Amino acid sequence: MSLFDGIAYGMLLFVLSVGLSVTLGLMNFVNLAHCAFAMLGGYLDSHVGQRFQLVVFATLPLAFIAAATASIAFERVFYRRLYRASDLDQVLLTIGIAFVSVAIAAYLFGTAQQPTLDPAALAGAIDFLGLSLGKYRLFLIAIALVVTILLVVGIEYT
Repeated sequence: MSLFDGIAYGMLLFVLSVGLSVTLGLMNFVNLAHCAFAMLGGYLDSHVGQRFQLVVFATLPLAFIAAATASIAFERVFYRRLYRASDLDQVLLTIGIAFVSVAIAAYLFGTAQQPTLDPAALAGAIDFLGLSLGKYRLFLIAIALVVTILLVVGIEYT
C-alpha cells in the first residue's frame, strides 16, 4: 500500500516538475519559483471551495486563471528583464520569489494543511487484488500519465 501511495505522490510531483522542465527547456530560463504559481492556484482553490462549499473541480478554472494571470504579470515585470542575464541572476530572482511566496502563504493561510471538498466520484477506494486503492490517488496517476503522453507527443511532433 505504501508503494501505491508513493507512486501517486511521485506522479503529483512529476506534474508539478513538468512546469520547470518546460520553462527551462523552451524559454531557457531558470525559474525555481514555478511551484509558487501552483501554490497560489492550490490555496485559491481550497479557500474558494471552503467558502462556497464547492468541489475542487468547480473552483479549478478560477485557480488556473489566477495562477496564469499572476505568472503573466511576473513575467512582464520581473522575468523579462533577466532573459539575457546569467543563470545565477535568474536563480537568485526566482528563489527569492519562492521564499517570499511561501512566507506570504504561511502568513495568510497558516502552516496547516488546507482541506478541499473532493468530488463524490473520487471519494473512497477500489478493491484490486486484495488492495484498497484510493480513487483520488488513481486519478492523480491517470492525470500524470495523460500529461506524460501529451508532453511526449508535443515534443516529438511539433
